[in-house]
Amino acid sequence: MSATSAIPRFASAGEALEMARAALGYLAAADAAQLSDEAQAACLRGLEQTDATATAARASFLAAFTAGQGYSADADYSARAWLMHKTGITRAAAASHTAWGNRAGTHPVVVAALAAGEVSESWGRAICQWTDKLPEQYRQESDELLVKAAGAGLGLADLSALFAEMYQRARSELPDQ
Repeated sequence: MSATSAIPRFASAGEALEMARAALGYLAAADAAQLSDEAQAACLRGLEQTDATATAARASFLAAFTAGQGYSADADYSARAWLMHKTGITRAAAASHTAWGNRAGTHPVVVAALAAGEVSESWGRAICQWTDKLPEQYRQESDELLVKAAGAGLGLADLSALFAEMYQRARSELPDQ
C-alpha cells in the first residue's frame, strides 16, 4: 500500500480479484456466531460497502466490455447474453448488471459514490432511477445533491422527498414537456 493512498497496489486486475475472493472467502468461512454483535454489525456494514464497490467495478468493466463488443468474440449477441452464458447468472441478474454498465456513463457521480462505499447499491440504484425521470440537463447536478444528502445522513424517505422537490422544480421550468 502506498503511504499517500488507502488503495492497495496490485500487479494486475487478476491479482486484485484473487485477493478480493480470498478476503471474501475468509469472511464466508468465519464463524459469525462467535463474534460480538458489534463485530457482526461492522462486518455487515463493511460487506454493504464492498458490494457497492463491486457494483461500481463491475459497471466500469461491463461498460468497456459492451462498448468494445467483447461479447461477440464468444458468439454472443449482447453483454447480457454473454453474462448469462459465460458467468452462469440468471437473466434478471444479467439485466441488473447491464443496467449498471449503462449507468456508468450516465451517472458517474453515483458510480463514484458506490466505488467509495459512500452509498449502497440499492440507494444508488434508487437515485439513478429517480434522476432518470428528470430532463437531462438536471441529472448530474441532482445526482450530486442526492449523493451529498445521503452522505450527510438523510434516509431514503428524506431523499425521496428531496427528489420530489427537484422533480417539481424541474417540471415547472419545462411545463410543455
